[in-house]
Formats: sequence, C-alpha cells, structure tokens
Amino acid sequence: MRAQHPRSHQNDPVTEDRSTLYASWNRTRRHLAAARADISDQPDVDLSIADDFVKHNELGLAFDCLVEIGDEVNARVAFWQALDEAAREMGMYEEPQSGSARLCLERLAAAE
Repeated sequence: MRAQHPRSHQNDPVTEDRSTLYASWNRTRRHLAAARADISDQPDVDLSIADDFVKHNELGLAFDCLVEIGDEVNARVAFWQALDEAAREMGMYEEPQSGSARLCLERLAAAE
C-alpha cells in the first residue's frame, strides 16, 4: 500500500491560487488575441514584438505594445474593447495607472 503524501493537491490553497492565476492569464491572452486580430489586416503593422511578449507570458508588455500600435493606426472600437478587457483582467486600472492603461481608456471613450 502506498503512503499518501501528507500534502495532497486537493483543496491546497497554493494550487487553487495557481489555477486562478493560470485562468486569468488565459483570459488575458484571449483578449489580447482579439485585439491583435482586429488590427492584423492593417497595412505595415508589425505585430511580431507583441506576439513575442505573449509567447513569453509578458502580457503587460504585450498590452503596452498593442496600445501603441492601436494608437498609431487609429484602431476600431472592438480593438479598444478587447484591450480594455485585458487591462481589467490584469488590474491595470488600479493605482498607479500606467500610461498605456490611461491611453486605452481615452481611446475607448473616444471610439464609442
């Protein structure tokens, strides 16, 4: 008979916190992907840096990069809505607020 490890993963707060974090990252990635898709048809837009940030789970940097690109190409409201959801998921509107988060809010308000 195998002895059970005294610290089972069931009801383990650390495992539950990790699961919550991974779920949040996945939601953020979906929002960033939606924003990316909305501007991918724009001419002369290089999304490789944002893609690289997402690949390395640097989601805040990917957000910053997409905000900058969206601002340059005068992105549609759907783009700003997707980035707004990503910012909310990452808690970017909490103080201190980043410049990219403020710009996202401004562009979203102007686009709606």
